[in-house]
Amino acid sequence: MSAHVAARPEERRAAGTDATRERILHAAREVVARKGKRAATTREIAEVAGVNETTLFRHFGTKEKLLYELVEYCCPSTSIDEFTISLRGPVEIDLMTMGRFLMERLWSMRDMVRWSMVEDDYEANVYGSATWRPQNAVREALVAFMASRVERGELVGNPEDLAAVFGSMIFAHVMGRQKYPDVRFYADQEYGLGTYIHIFLNGARNK
Repeated sequence: MSAHVAARPEERRAAGTDATRERILHAAREVVARKGKRAATTREIAEVAGVNETTLFRHFGTKEKLLYELVEYCCPSTSIDEFTISLRGPVEIDLMTMGRFLMERLWSMRDMVRWSMVEDDYEANVYGSATWRPQNAVREALVAFMASRVERGELVGNPEDLAAVFGSMIFAHVMGRQKYPDVRFYADQEYGLGTYIHIFLNGARNK
């Protein structure tokens, strides 16, 4: 007798619903990456997802709600908190680990970041601050990390300022990697990140 137990109807329906939602979210990202949030239409997103527009609205209600969920789907705000909690080593090593994590995360969502910058006025008017919620979560986690290292005596300064400086370096590096892929500083992540951390911790003045 087989040990396999068939899924109940409600479980199959739930799995189908999740799969459909994920297809729509993938399609929304593809369309937004090509056209931006302003020009993306629910009709084209539905076509790319292989569903009808009614199905899209049944799952998400409106284009605005779909795009809210798309941001959280692409850049979940919980992952950064879970990651920073695990950092308990020497500050140099933890900054490297944090830097790698942020670089990889920003690189994976560079299309979303690009359109957020280009369409900043549109986002502010239509979506408010909701589309920047995951990015704000990153900033808050960085501030908390810097504050813990100031408290331990490993760093000095205002944690918000330290987080802004470090986060800005990482952000600039990801944008530079896209713009200057053949320049070693940007192409070699470990080399570039190591340089940032050296300057962040020691400065660049010849003492």
